[in-house]
Amino acid sequence: MSKPTISIIVAIYNVEKYISKCIESILSQTYKNIELILVDDGSPDESLGICRRYAMMDNRIKIITKANGGQASARNAALDIAKGEYIGFVDGDDWIEPNMYEVLISAMIENNADIIQCSWYKVDASSNQKTVTDGCFEKEFYTSDEGLDELCTSTNKHLNTSVCSKLFRGDIAKQFRFTPVRAYEDDEYIFKTVSVAKSIICIDTPLYNYLNRANSTMTSAFNINKIALVTIQKNICELLKVRYPQRFYAMQKALCSKQFYILNCLLQSKSIPNAKEEAEKIKNEILSSYGEYMNNHEMGNNRLMLLVVKYMPKMIWQLILKVKFY
Repeated sequence: MSKPTISIIVAIYNVEKYISKCIESILSQTYKNIELILVDDGSPDESLGICRRYAMMDNRIKIITKANGGQASARNAALDIAKGEYIGFVDGDDWIEPNMYEVLISAMIENNADIIQCSWYKVDASSNQKTVTDGCFEKEFYTSDEGLDELCTSTNKHLNTSVCSKLFRGDIAKQFRFTPVRAYEDDEYIFKTVSVAKSIICIDTPLYNYLNRANSTMTSAFNINKIALVTIQKNICELLKVRYPQRFYAMQKALCSKQFYILNCLLQSKSIPNAKEEAEKIKNEILSSYGEYMNNHEMGNNRLMLLVVKYMPKMIWQLILKVKFY
């Protein structure tokens, strides 16, 4: 009986320094029945050439080339063609331990899980020092509702919103697509997949290596792409309103708080083009939801900020926001 295929998706943009290590870590997996889908997202460096050289040596590799649209659109293109019964994601500047997918798929099958998550190493790009992240806990099992609850509350358990530390059953992974933004797209995708999964498991074995780079999307200073935080949070709220309403009000409060945070970042920015226009959009979005927000019994101190933004002159509420997020 043949082993199930794992489709491993790697979105690639400006990672020529790292992509060889990433690809080799995947091709050398102890679990051999894999399909490696490399998506060149219009990368201007030599990443595509490197991918093509590996594809000539290993027929398990498929290459997609597309105009630059961000990691979300690159992953979506791969999900459209993925054939595997299971789906995994690896970032192009990261790498994985040799037995990662053998350990994950074995535990998934043994426990009849739909999604599994492992621990990981955080690797400092400048010193190459590795630190185990999220290890040393008992194996954790979640139902769909328990998983959503943990994603909403972030208590002392370990389920998180990274797609790269996980393996998904293929029919669940391919049921959804990433919202085409350039940051935080993992968050919504995990909420969606967990919302339909019957069983999720977390193990404490570190199997993924995350390269912590100062200029990466998520570690860089505030930039225009991070406005996506609001879009993603809105989409999560809409999902919860229908699927898990008991956590909707808390997440709506988080949405409001994030809108205030982004609004302040835009107002204080001196380098982002059209920052003032984007700030005006966020402010109008906040005010358009004013009534709904004020009726949210969990809104807390955000109520005061809502009143200030609605009724006070801009110079006053702008100063209050600056102090609030200093």
